[in-house]
Amino acid sequence: MNMIIATTQTCDECGKSVSNIKRVFKTKKFCSTCYGRIFKRSMCPNCQNFALLPKNDPHAICQKCQLDKPCARCGKINYEIGKITPYGPVCGHCATHYREPVPCEVCGTPSKRLTRVSRLGHDQRACPKCARADHKVCVACHRYRLLIPSADGRMLCKTCLEKGETLCLSCSLPMPAGRGKQCEACYWSELLLKRLEIAVAAFTVPAMADHFWSFGNWLRHQVGENKAAITLQRYLPFFLDIEKQWKTIPEFQVLLKQFGTLRLRRALLPMRWMEETGIIVPDAAEKDKDSNLRRIDNTLDKLGKVSRERAILNGYYKSLMTDLTNGQTTIRSIRLALSPAATLLLKGKDMSCTPPDQSVLNAYLEATPGQRAAISGFVRHLRDKHAIEISLPKTDPVKALQNRKKKLETEMLSLMKDRDSGDKHMRKWISVALAYFHRLPKKTDGIQSNELIYENDGIVVILSGKRYWLPLQRNDR
Repeated sequence: MNMIIATTQTCDECGKSVSNIKRVFKTKKFCSTCYGRIFKRSMCPNCQNFALLPKNDPHAICQKCQLDKPCARCGKINYEIGKITPYGPVCGHCATHYREPVPCEVCGTPSKRLTRVSRLGHDQRACPKCARADHKVCVACHRYRLLIPSADGRMLCKTCLEKGETLCLSCSLPMPAGRGKQCEACYWSELLLKRLEIAVAAFTVPAMADHFWSFGNWLRHQVGENKAAITLQRYLPFFLDIEKQWKTIPEFQVLLKQFGTLRLRRALLPMRWMEETGIIVPDAAEKDKDSNLRRIDNTLDKLGKVSRERAILNGYYKSLMTDLTNGQTTIRSIRLALSPAATLLLKGKDMSCTPPDQSVLNAYLEATPGQRAAISGFVRHLRDKHAIEISLPKTDPVKALQNRKKKLETEMLSLMKDRDSGDKHMRKWISVALAYFHRLPKKTDGIQSNELIYENDGIVVILSGKRYWLPLQRNDR
């Protein structure tokens, strides 16, 4: 037996549940009883015609006047009403923006634009992406559309297949009919010009607007109109920040001090434009100094600002800065010295030993033997300033050889997994194999082809008149 379930709605005036809403006025729902009690025949103050209007709203206008407005979202005048919103009527295209997102029945992604497409072979409501799952890029017009194979084997959209070529309305040159009114080149050129005009309107200083216009034209020639139109907006905040700070483009040192190396690196193309046009003169030394200082700050921030480890590292940093003032070190050397010091302090923290003692140092060098020279300055600082009984352990040649051999084994395994058969890969294999099997320094440059003799089970390398046999990888045989 089929059952009919009656749906009820609530009247916003009286609060009762009713089966039918008589009128919706300004998003407020009225049942038939409240509608007859509140809406009375009166003159519309807008068109001077009589209509049923709410008696408690002297500014209410008739429904015809409410609908006789441009689209509240896009401003279109002559259109078919798609939805009445609290902001006024909207066209059918804009009506979708006021819907509640509903999960796509194919992929589950919430969407406001669900539709049923019969050609897909199912009756599920699909989002735009799933509805166009069978679309691809037309090889002629480069539009993303449903394609049809042509007589010459190309996959074309219906317009390009049926109409072929037409004339561009902007440049009058032939173009694929699927492009519409403009060819691809004219489209990107016009889009870039339009976005440039919108961008320069954001400036209050005419000189900065001229600078950005000049940069946009420079970008056009550097990367092409297509990419320039797409990426132009990402550089606008940088120019607006400059206008806010100085009203014009200052010297490089001022920019570096305000933004730092990282921000200027993100604005690589604007900085290149400034350099090529002679607006700024970059200072490589200052740039390198700022970069090192920023990385030093990052190293210091690895430790808590009020922690004991940070206090020890700050003391070492001040000592190094004193050496810098006396000309005994460089800012780069300070950066390279602080990094292993911070790692050693973190190692001591994990081992509940602050300041780090000999056991912490031994454990650190066991894991990173290559940092022995870099950590020596901090070890001396701990011994002299904090009276810690600590010193660099003597190098064990046997252990050092074992560590080197283990590292070479890792490199060889990586090369064996690579499965590359190129000349560069082969020379790298020879370099690592010479170091592993014959304890020679790694050597890739200077080995000539006539110094290599291939045998059935390996390869012989001739260096300084001596022969060194090496095995070949399986994919090299």
